Amino acid sequence: MSNSVLLPILIPLIGAIICLFFRGSLKVQRIVSGAVATAMPFVAFALLLTVREHGVMVLRSGAWPGPFGIVFALDQFGAIMLVLSGIVQAAAWWFLAAGALDRERETFLLHPLFLFLCTGVNWAFSTGDLFNLFVSFEIILLASYALISHGNERTQIRESLKYVILNLVASTLFLVAAGFTYGMFGSLNLAELAVRFAQLGYPPETRVLGTLFLFVFGMKAALYPMFYWLPDAYPKAPRGISAYFAGILTKVGVYCLYRVFTLLFRDEGAFASWFQPIILAIGGLTMIVGVMGALSQFSFRRILSFHIISQIGYMIFGLGIFTPLAIAAGIFYIIHHIIVKAALFLVGDAVEVNEGSQSLRKVAGLVKLSPALSVFFLLAAFSLAGIPPLSGFYGKYGLAVEGYVEGHAFYVAVSLLTSLFTIASMAKIWRYSFWGERPEGAAKKLSNTGVVAATGGLVAVSVVVALASAWIMGVSTDAANQLLDRTEYVDAVLGTRGVEALQLAMKEPVE
Repeated sequence: MSNSVLLPILIPLIGAIICLFFRGSLKVQRIVSGAVATAMPFVAFALLLTVREHGVMVLRSGAWPGPFGIVFALDQFGAIMLVLSGIVQAAAWWFLAAGALDRERETFLLHPLFLFLCTGVNWAFSTGDLFNLFVSFEIILLASYALISHGNERTQIRESLKYVILNLVASTLFLVAAGFTYGMFGSLNLAELAVRFAQLGYPPETRVLGTLFLFVFGMKAALYPMFYWLPDAYPKAPRGISAYFAGILTKVGVYCLYRVFTLLFRDEGAFASWFQPIILAIGGLTMIVGVMGALSQFSFRRILSFHIISQIGYMIFGLGIFTPLAIAAGIFYIIHHIIVKAALFLVGDAVEVNEGSQSLRKVAGLVKLSPALSVFFLLAAFSLAGIPPLSGFYGKYGLAVEGYVEGHAFYVAVSLLTSLFTIASMAKIWRYSFWGERPEGAAKKLSNTGVVAATGGLVAVSVVVALASAWIMGVSTDAANQLLDRTEYVDAVLGTRGVEALQLAMKEPVE
């Protein structure tokens, strides 16, 4: 039993409560939020190293044996996601501390809401049962709804209502799916469900449940055709925090898809005949529809919001291929995308802070105003498009090679075409916003250099990902093998009897 599993949840939760007590003091809120943001990447990285050395970390609340009681279980994939959440949280805080928002707006519960959001996200990455996963989703939904509407503008209220209604539909379906799961299999513990599904020989009900979970988590991940809420909602989030939305929130849905399909819905016949074609088709459509949407936009944030959708398609492509290398490449791509996408949103927010607009028709000549910001954009944009030797290349290369080897050449072609369109949309931003002459009467120098520096910090992390790609791919491979093997996870949660039951069931399923 390891109480340290709770640290990524308790630290931001306690920080949020303290900020509420000092809601009238921006100075105290910044200090508390900054302390939490600074600590989280180090805490998460320490947990990752511990998991890599000692195996899956488990905490049984109340010391109840599995599968009873509340269980938190952290494996390598979950720990990787916690590290990424901490890095983007820290970058968002530095961006806010540089003066991205006016003081009145920042004082009004912005920091506690952001910390509650981080609490929910970290909870989702650490839980070992479906009930707690549902609770974490509700925390995320409440905090993100409040943040999207933060500022009380008419468009924010409209989009936040659309956002919360659609996500409530997904949450309701999640609750229905969890209820059916408990009613049919008598447990919500993920490890116990993995054993029971196998013992019963993956009955037809598991195919129905898997399809329902695919829809629920697909809506959270903004997969085709459930993506339409994202491009209007995410651009309304406060500057700086929008980077956390862009980098992390949809990846909670992706994480859940990787988790349930590697742990629960593993029947080879059902997966090959039913789940795999659906997942591959959804991944391909998500790629191409998302990037085409980006090409049609003329707002920095809306272009990048559509690119969130298109890039999610690559991650789902890796899950659809469902081989160790494909899962590893998918995890690597998740790592790359979270950092790069958050960095690009910070670039867009830095442009808005200094120019007062994100419209490509109103901003020009940024390469002369801020060469540093221009370089940051190029590095992140080229990485997003998969240009070697930047981080985006390695994940896309692994997915393309494995996809071709496994006979999915059509979807490989779709992924390559999406990359070309991604380059075109990034060139569009460069042409309109960074190239050309400054408009008459426009500022000759930056009004806020701090937000540019904060942006550069996260872009530097993306460069580190590229430089350390061999090590990160090794970590991703280990995480993928752990996901696909299942025995270490089941052993950590249920003990020897769970592993023996799983292995026996895989050989002799109950008729």
